[in-house]
Amino acid sequence: MLNLKHHNMWRIITFVIILTNYFSLANAQNDWYEKYLTCVSDSDVHAWKAVIEQWEQAEPESPDVYAAWYNYYIKLAMTDVVALTRTAPENNQEALQLMDSTGVVAGYMYDIVSYNDSILQIGYHKLDTAIRLFPDRLDLPFGKVAMLFRQQLYSEVMQELRYVIDRSEKNGNRWLWTLNQPIDDGEYVIKDSMQDYFAQLFDAGQSDCASQLVEWMLRLYPTDIIFRSDKASLLAIAKRYSEALPIFLSIYEDNPDDIIVASNIAHIYYTLGDKEATLKYYSKLVQCGDSEIEDIAKQRIKELKQKTD
Repeated sequence: MLNLKHHNMWRIITFVIILTNYFSLANAQNDWYEKYLTCVSDSDVHAWKAVIEQWEQAEPESPDVYAAWYNYYIKLAMTDVVALTRTAPENNQEALQLMDSTGVVAGYMYDIVSYNDSILQIGYHKLDTAIRLFPDRLDLPFGKVAMLFRQQLYSEVMQELRYVIDRSEKNGNRWLWTLNQPIDDGEYVIKDSMQDYFAQLFDAGQSDCASQLVEWMLRLYPTDIIFRSDKASLLAIAKRYSEALPIFLSIYEDNPDDIIVASNIAHIYYTLGDKEATLKYYSKLVQCGDSEIEDIAKQRIKELKQKTD
């Protein structure tokens, strides 16, 4: 089994509001921002608008005002509707099962969120304006990407990610977040975020987009182990083993303690029928500390030795 486990990822929250102080704002004194957060927590969407309008009058050039307007229009565009369908909901969402007269499940009823596209586009326009005016505010494109993922608009997702990658190259990974607070380690945040987006694209069945994202990142970081491993994994999944194997082997040479890479190498050799190489790499994994990998390694070694006997 090819192992696609990833290292811990910096999770991107759903909207720009989201600016829930992931980066420390201990030194930031912004009364309007605090009023806005209080309003968002305690008030309906109509109260949001009044606060944002006052904030805009006080600070018309603030990128956080644009972000607040974006959140407002996203919220305004959302509607909860009840779905009646024969298809079970995804992501373990709770649903009421509908039975026929024989007791067989005939359908499901559950809540889904729909969006008014006209209102949504107003929000996107606000955010696009902010991105153009404040190109080094990373929360802005990330907020848009989160919503585009929800809509499954993967082509648009890729456009935004390409913008971020290109801009990161230009600004040397010097990014800002909420209230123009500088991000301490921009390279780490970009790499970890793009790895997270890679996983989302892969999980959504968008392998071509995932592959393109990896190529963009490898252009900037050709020696990065994570993105090299991503590329090799996609090639292996596509059964392009002759292309995947050299990449995995080069990664293993750079980092021989990476049990995920060693597991993938062993799996490829096993698939190719190279018994000697398979035993070599699975033997390295029988005491690797990961019980799942250890069990597979022991099983494969036992299987190959029985064939020999």
